[in-house]
Amino acid sequence: MENFFNTGDTNKPSETPLINQYDDLRDNYKQIFLEAANSIRSEIAKFKPENPCTLCSVNNCKIEKKDIFTIFPSGCAYKDWQAKTLTFLNGEYKQKLKNSYKMIMDKKCNYECSKCGDCCRLAVSEYSYEQLKQRAFRGDKYSKDFVSVFVPYKSEEDAKKANPKYFEMLGELVEDRTYYYYCPRLQNNLCSDYEHRPDICKDFPHNPLKLLPSRCSFNEWKNEVSHQSMLLKAKTDIIEFYKQRLG
Repeated sequence: MENFFNTGDTNKPSETPLINQYDDLRDNYKQIFLEAANSIRSEIAKFKPENPCTLCSVNNCKIEKKDIFTIFPSGCAYKDWQAKTLTFLNGEYKQKLKNSYKMIMDKKCNYECSKCGDCCRLAVSEYSYEQLKQRAFRGDKYSKDFVSVFVPYKSEEDAKKANPKYFEMLGELVEDRTYYYYCPRLQNNLCSDYEHRPDICKDFPHNPLKLLPSRCSFNEWKNEVSHQSMLLKAKTDIIEFYKQRLG
């Protein structure tokens, strides 16, 4: 699968405009979402009882459409189907998704940091610096790590100067408010306190669907696992919907 986040400043220029690349990614996700939905429906269909109405003690329930989200009366065999589905989604299927995520993250070990320094020069968050400090104070480890190394840019113009291409890409693709940060420990594209860097730096990138600067070598990993990652996201979203409807 092509790199939908390539902005064209690599050795091989991108032939597809950025906005079109995003449209391609969105269209792919629609197809993958349907693939995930069909896969989950196939799994839970295994628990559906066959023609239990002939032996049912509930009289005249008059339920014609018998799908997983139908409201069934107490004692109905289809209600038991719903209970088994919830148990499956919260147990065996949830573990299956965890295993899939681990396999995706394990593949990252096949790639090495190219030391471009872009992740240190321009980091982004949906939270302001004050919000991050509050979250860190409440015990959120990610926020604690973040504020331990990153400081906010004084202005968006300063952030744009740090990496114009990445800044432009974020503006195009991220709809929510974005805050920009940098790490003052960066010197000549290398960390001046590398041995004491926090987990947020050691584990970067920690999300296979994260927007990365185009020079980042981990874009190759993202391309390798993009279908698996989007499929995993779709399945996660879908089972949460099932749990809300059936819970």
